[in-house]
Amino acid sequence: MKILDNIIDRVGDWNPQIFRELKERLTPRNIGITATISLLLQGVVWFIYDTQLQISQNIDSRIGEPSSSDQNETYNRYCFDSLKDSYSGVCHFGESGDVLNINWQLWGSDIFICLSWILPLGLILGSVYLLVADLIQEEKRGTLNFIRLSPQSAQTVFIGKILGVPSLVYLAAALMVPFHLFIGIYAGASIPLIAAWYLMIGAMWWLLSSTAVLYVLLGGIQAILTVIAVAYPVGIPLLVINLFASATINHDSWLMKSSSPVVQWFWLHVNGSALWLYGFGTGCCLVASYGIWQALERRYLNPTATVMGKSQSYLANLCVQVWLAGFVLPLMSQKFYDKEALLICLAVVDFLALLLLIPLLLPSKQALQDWSRYRRERVTHKQQQFWQRELVQDLISNDQSPALLAIVINIGMAIALWAPVALISFSSISHGVRFIAGLCLGASLILIYATIAHWSRFLNFKKRNLWTIAIVGGVMFLPSIFTLILSPSSAPTGIAAILLLFSPFAPMGILQLSGGTILAAFAAQLAILAGLNQQLQRKLQIAGQSQSKELLARS
Repeated sequence: MKILDNIIDRVGDWNPQIFRELKERLTPRNIGITATISLLLQGVVWFIYDTQLQISQNIDSRIGEPSSSDQNETYNRYCFDSLKDSYSGVCHFGESGDVLNINWQLWGSDIFICLSWILPLGLILGSVYLLVADLIQEEKRGTLNFIRLSPQSAQTVFIGKILGVPSLVYLAAALMVPFHLFIGIYAGASIPLIAAWYLMIGAMWWLLSSTAVLYVLLGGIQAILTVIAVAYPVGIPLLVINLFASATINHDSWLMKSSSPVVQWFWLHVNGSALWLYGFGTGCCLVASYGIWQALERRYLNPTATVMGKSQSYLANLCVQVWLAGFVLPLMSQKFYDKEALLICLAVVDFLALLLLIPLLLPSKQALQDWSRYRRERVTHKQQQFWQRELVQDLISNDQSPALLAIVINIGMAIALWAPVALISFSSISHGVRFIAGLCLGASLILIYATIAHWSRFLNFKKRNLWTIAIVGGVMFLPSIFTLILSPSSAPTGIAAILLLFSPFAPMGILQLSGGTILAAFAAQLAILAGLNQQLQRKLQIAGQSQSKELLARS
């Protein structure tokens, strides 16, 4: 164990946080238990697939000899017809009773794919669970705040946490790698394919581990519930990843370009091969991880700061819009896709993505009070342009100020991109104009939700964040629920369609209503938005005045 201690000491010179975590967890007892579990799991997988090769020959009981009838033929997944070069499933036996036509390549491929499920799921879910559980305990004990007072940077602390806390999980995964690598090569997988698979899984692990840390910094609780919530979104991309790996190894016909559906990103054939898919997925995970780490650094330095700065939100929104456009624009150029339905689905997805800006940019109550208290009246000269006014600049870039103008800018970026596409793609100009009207309805709804979220910051309740979620969620989904009640089995019309205009699915209701009705709904939304903003402005003024009076009274 001296060698291990020397390695830990050297790692500690590079990162003191990881030294603390490894020293606590990498004990001889823990290492022994982890190694035993990992090796036993691999043995169980090998035993299960080995038993599938224990094939017995069907015997005709009347004469005690192998029967030639089709009813008594022995079938097995791994029996291969070498003459027909196909998976007939009919097993041929030698004089000693051994199977002569076992497809060892397919057998090895199945073991490789089985391990390709166990390895990433254990790695990712185990890491997320241990990280969340450890950081929650750190928060409860107050040691995380103590670490903040140390000269260590956020990157040093959280890299140490991510690499150190689940170290036993990494040991178990590392012990599976030799068997996984051997059986993959045995099954016919190329070294570049296996390397790309490891890079893809590594990028997913890094993204989700970083997200788990951010989740706790944002007030997340219950590690087991977090793992359950993460398991489903992890399973879907992992299914695609392993499906392409299996198809590449076994040379499945559906992977050929001529027979598989084309998924393009700016006309780049993403699903042309497993290597292309893994490379694209790895790049997306790394870009998302970069954004997560920007938020981690902000919350580590200031636990009450917004998750994302306003300047960062503009760049992040641009990246999301470009990412969506990369998939949508190639589909728009293909004749067999319904362009109108595609754009409506895109509008709903984009609406939900823009909704995330509200919790990401929403300042705390204290930040809003400080901004309102210390903001002096801006004296604007007549020569100044609107965007040069100090108050406007404050609302655009100051993270402590209300985020409404920043959200307006982000929404404007999305509309500026998709409005021309809609006018070109819809079958008629009137439908294109209706779609743009739907975008405007969605934009006003987002601003209404954002204003309500800002206003709810001043509620005198203990669990203010939960109340904010409940109020905004109720305003958001109640119209959709009433629409479903009024028209449960048909397209919404009449009042049901009008209610849909006040929900996240507003673009779906614009084609069923007249232009006058849509305009009236939009005017009603603007009136609601104006009233809410007036109330929010009043709350801000009162908060700033009351804080100033308290300070003057104490002095």
